Amino acid sequence: MFDSISYKGRFAPSPSGDLHFGSLIAAIASYCQAKANQGEWIIRIEDVDVTRVVEGSGQLIIETLRRFGMTSDLTISYQTDPDRQDAYQKALDKLNQLNLTYPCVCTRAALKGQPIYPNTCRPPIADTNKAHSIRVKTIDHEFSFNDLFQGPQSQNIQQQCGDFNIKRKDGLFSYQLAVVVDDADQGITEVVRGIDIMDSTARQMYLNQLLNLPQASYAHFPVITNHLGNKLSKQNHAKAITHEDPFNTTLAALKILQQKVPILTTQSQAELIKFAVTHWQPLNLKGIESIVY
Repeated sequence: MFDSISYKGRFAPSPSGDLHFGSLIAAIASYCQAKANQGEWIIRIEDVDVTRVVEGSGQLIIETLRRFGMTSDLTISYQTDPDRQDAYQKALDKLNQLNLTYPCVCTRAALKGQPIYPNTCRPPIADTNKAHSIRVKTIDHEFSFNDLFQGPQSQNIQQQCGDFNIKRKDGLFSYQLAVVVDDADQGITEVVRGIDIMDSTARQMYLNQLLNLPQASYAHFPVITNHLGNKLSKQNHAKAITHEDPFNTTLAALKILQQKVPILTTQSQAELIKFAVTHWQPLNLKGIESIVY
């Protein structure tokens, strides 16, 4: 566990390609929120899904963030590090001991068109000689939280998705389990991320509860889309900002985040980031679900 501090935030990119504009906005929002609260900002490379990792992209993301004036206050962690894998296994072992998990041999093809898992492999136990994932049993319960940007929220994971995977058939730990364990071990007090990930919140709150881990608060900023309504993402071929001018790109990001921008006599990235933190107004985003770039 890391030393306690009043506020700890994080930016957790997946190293599946260069940093793009949508991810930069996430980095700036989380950085400004942390620094405006006199807190620490931590970079975590979420490479738990090694099948999507592009070699060298993690380091390139870190270097791009540095060019934009944002560096991690603590040692950068990687989910593939042996100590992190051990931590995920310990969490899984605890859930197993509590009889809260079961093996699942269902294929994606078999579940196609079923947004809620139909409990096909709930006990009696599936044939574990076959390739199988590990699912966690869910409960019929409303998980409520007051989101900084989106206001009061309530989600019922049993009705939303049903029992969900925490370890994949290929042996990789799921994002849902890894992020919960990481946030707890790093002492994250508030999770600032895009609204497109908000439907994961109840699942993560549930795992926190089962594992008796501290619960962070949440702030889901609007999703940034192009003029066609598509999210700015690697999957939608969002333009990389690796070689873009940091100053003008940051100005554009601050405008999208509904923030005040300065008039500076010189184009100083350090001064721009300092201004952004000093004048950070997160409530300017309250109730906004999407912004067109």
